[in-house]
This record gives sequence, structure tokens and C-alpha cells, in this order.
Amino acid sequence: MILLYGTIVPASFAVNFNYFGGMGFTRQRFDEAAKLKNVDLVIAGSSHAYRGYDPRIFKKSGISMFNFGSSSQSPLQTKYVLDKYVTKLKPKLVIIDVYPILFGVDGLESQIDLISSGLIDKDIVALSFKINNIKLYNTLLFGAFNNQFHIKKQKVSDNEGDTYIPGGYVQSFRHLDFKKTRFKQSVIISATQLEAFKAGLEELRAQQINFVIIQAPFSRSNYTSYKNNDELDRIFSSLGEYYNFNKILNLPDSMYYDDSHLNQQGVNIYNAKLIDTLSKRGHFGKLAMAN
Repeated sequence: MILLYGTIVPASFAVNFNYFGGMGFTRQRFDEAAKLKNVDLVIAGSSHAYRGYDPRIFKKSGISMFNFGSSSQSPLQTKYVLDKYVTKLKPKLVIIDVYPILFGVDGLESQIDLISSGLIDKDIVALSFKINNIKLYNTLLFGAFNNQFHIKKQKVSDNEGDTYIPGGYVQSFRHLDFKKTRFKQSVIISATQLEAFKAGLEELRAQQINFVIIQAPFSRSNYTSYKNNDELDRIFSSLGEYYNFNKILNLPDSMYYDDSHLNQQGVNIYNAKLIDTLSKRGHFGKLAMAN
């Protein structure tokens, strides 16, 4: 019944089934990742990662990079990415992009995105049982079937105007044309997500892979809607070298395509500032000299 349901029922009628993820070129990104050999810099994180770090800009500074971001990637999925790909690549530096709100989710949306993009292995199955959601189980079953018989084509992207750039980046030139009203709230950090985040960092330390924790900028109205930003900064700072670019840069709304993501103009400015900041701390200078 699940196989029949997933084959013929439109997405708008799906309740406890969702094989309609893969919204940010996830399949294309991880297909490319499977062929990677050597890379200096790796990015992990949510859509803030794959929409916020342009490999073309880093290449101009002599740094090869790959972006392992995926839609709504929570620390649970970040640890999966680090374990499966990053520790094997042995990059010289890893940037872990943190979007604090994703530390309070169950990881369902991101897990469905990975499964809908064809990523199914024993670790994905184990992580699905940890998340423990009926929608996820149904999607996992159909995904395993679809990987064999290719009945339903995986999505590429939901957004017109998005362009996939080799290296895992998604380019957009759109501009923010509205201001979203957000209510004041505190970010709640799940113990499960924080544990997964810490475990991922410990694995990088065990592999002697350098990393920095970065909070990429998002719109001022969005950022200031969170009441406990200083508390979050203290938590992330306690876990490793950390930079909150919402406090380093103050970009206008024209630099965003929505209240959470930079457009290309914003990415150009952010990446230049990031490279300058980390170079002064001795990170990118070493990479560029090595090349």
C-alpha cells in the first residue's frame, strides 16, 4: 500500500508520507561528493551552508572546498555527513555552519530530504529509527524501493532561479521584497541534537581535523527575534573556535533573498569577510600557502 500510495498519490494529499524532499540539489551535491578525492575546506550545515559559501570565491584565494549542506540539516544529519564523508576526505579545515533554531527540531525534515535524494544506507536507517516517526518510516520504505526501480524522480529544487554550482553551492540573485514579522522567542536546544553536535566535533578532534563553528548572517529582523542569542553564543564558544557573523556584519535586506538566506550579492561580501577573518587567525593563510 505504501508503494502504491507513493507512486500515484499527489504530494498535496500525503499525510504520513513524504517522498518529495531533495529541495536544494541534495542528490546532485552528494553524487558529486562521492567522486571527491582531495579538498582543503569542507562546509557542513543547513541551507545556510549550501547557499552561503561559494567555492568560486574560495578558489580565488587558492582554497579548494566542497559544500555538504542540505535542507534543514540538524546536528543529527551533520554528524552523519561528518562520519560518512568528511573524516574520510581529511580536509585541512571544516566549517560547521550553525543555524540555532535547528538545534531544537527533531531532524525529520532533513532526514526526509536525504532519503528523498536517494541517500539510504545502514547509518541513515539507524538514524531514522533514532528519530522515530511514522512519516519517516513510510518514506524510508518507499525510498528503498524507488532506489531500485526509479519510479518517482527525485526533486532538484523548489525555487526558480536557483543554479547549482559545482562544489555543492546553490546560487540565487533574488532579493528580499518583504519584511516578515516574527514574534520574539527563545531558541530551545534539544539535548539529543546537542549531544550529536558534540559527538561530531569529538570525532573531528580524534581525526586531528581542524574545525571552526560559524553562524552565518541572516536578516536583522529574523536574528533579533531570538531572545537568547548571547546564551547561544556562549554555548557554541564553549565547544570550539566560534564566530557569529550576525555580530560581525550588518548587511541590508537587499543582500538577502528571504529573511534567512543570503543572495549572491550578500554571499560575495560575507565570504570575503570570512576569508579575511579566518586568514588573520591563521587558517586560510596556511591553506593558500600549501597550494
